[in-house]
Amino acid sequence: MVTAENAAGSTTARVDIEVRQTPAMPAGLTYRETAVVYTVGEAIAPNAPASSGGPIATYTIAPTLPAGLSLDAQTGVVSGTPTAVTAQTSHTVTGTNAAGSTDVALHITVKAALVAPASLVYSAPKVLYVATEAIVPNAAQTTGGPVTTFTVAPALPAGLSLNAQTGAITGTPAAPQSLAAYTVTAVNAAGSVQAQVQIATTARGSWAPATTIAPARHYFALTRLNDGKVLATGGYTAGGVTSSAALYDPATGTWAPTASMLAARNGHTATLLLDGRVLVAGGSDTARNGVLLTEIFDPVANTWTATGSIAEPREWHSAARLPNGKVLIVGGHTSQPTLNFSQTAELYDPAVGTWTTAATPLTTPRSQHAMELLPGGNAVLVIGGVNRNGFVTTAEVFSVDGTSTTSMPIGIQGNLFRSVMLADGSVLTLADGSTTALRFQPATSTWTTSTFAATRALPTLTTLADGRVLLAGGGNLNTAEVFHPDFDVWTTASPMATGRRAASAVLLNDGRVLTVGGFSGSGEVDASETYLP
Repeated sequence: MVTAENAAGSTTARVDIEVRQTPAMPAGLTYRETAVVYTVGEAIAPNAPASSGGPIATYTIAPTLPAGLSLDAQTGVVSGTPTAVTAQTSHTVTGTNAAGSTDVALHITVKAALVAPASLVYSAPKVLYVATEAIVPNAAQTTGGPVTTFTVAPALPAGLSLNAQTGAITGTPAAPQSLAAYTVTAVNAAGSVQAQVQIATTARGSWAPATTIAPARHYFALTRLNDGKVLATGGYTAGGVTSSAALYDPATGTWAPTASMLAARNGHTATLLLDGRVLVAGGSDTARNGVLLTEIFDPVANTWTATGSIAEPREWHSAARLPNGKVLIVGGHTSQPTLNFSQTAELYDPAVGTWTTAATPLTTPRSQHAMELLPGGNAVLVIGGVNRNGFVTTAEVFSVDGTSTTSMPIGIQGNLFRSVMLADGSVLTLADGSTTALRFQPATSTWTTSTFAATRALPTLTTLADGRVLLAGGGNLNTAEVFHPDFDVWTTASPMATGRRAASAVLLNDGRVLTVGGFSGSGEVDASETYLP
């Protein structure tokens, strides 16, 4: 008994004391983590033991811990920073006191230090998809450390998604869109790496019928006026060459006759002047006589007025309105009284209503060629065509002031060439009888090629509002294809209802393409159709 007291009183308590010969043996040794994976260079969270039974006096371990790790002999705590990769190893920790010992196995692996992803590439870094059609998954490939997650900015086009674990781009794009860049970021705890994917989405488009044009015709001209209406002039009909003209109103989708030209003609040009009037030049009549008379249509007054005549007859020539408002015509041919191919150019001045023949002729006479005004407005590119010797296999850069011309070879030939100007200032051209298209870069005077699917005779070629190009018809085909300047590739478009060649086409203000007339195996085509990109 133990008694405690002071002046005021006392209290007692009983204490039972047992004295043994030796301490109790430790039992039940455990660790917070018994199977762990550490990383070289990363300090570990101290791994402390717990036990039951008698207190442990000392701890030992066998085999030795991986390099950089240590066991505290008094506390049994495993700590440190591993310095070398080690395969999984079983280490036995033994806790000991005077009465005995107990042990536990620790399974330790040391993996290599985490490194940041080193590179990220996509199987298709620049790709064109088709709206409403499932894409081939675009896979990501990385080097360096393993990637934890992938992200993309800005958001991918509607219908496409990025797999956050694999980085793959999959899905079905919902709508067309222009080429845009998307940055994909691959991340892990050690860092990140980025790659850019460029994506554009096209569409097959669709065709809708418009009212027929009367009379049905081919080898005629279409000109979009400033108010958005479209003027059709002349052409070849079942009754021969016509002087008739008609206006198409996109708002109503209908054709209405307008005042007839002063002269019947086909194979002519019709050029919109700066003041909104239309200059018609060249062509031939039913007897294949060349038409020297040029005339101007005033859409406000609905009248045709004669203006200065060209110096020589020419049909299937080319025309371009220059930045100063003048009109340049180049080449062409006449059939009567003999077949003759022109080597000259003429310049029309609307201010005085007269034509002036350029001082410098073309290097090569040519007709049924293509022509585009080059950036800067100082020269035109004249491409291909035919002459008395057959197909013309050259192009010329002809100065609009008629003082010089430079000839160069081209890689295609055909009976008739078509061309359009692209948004970057390059020129796309193609010829009958070939599936190769050429693209001319004015800055370097170089040509590149692309290949479309079908051989076409007298097709239409029209630049769309978004910079793509529609190729339609030709021969008796009703098929169509679209050129994508960002990729130099062609894709299949929806077909027209009517197969045709020698039709005319024009881009409307609302982005549709109006395709009119033409010729089929059974005669002139009166059908009009509009293409919605």
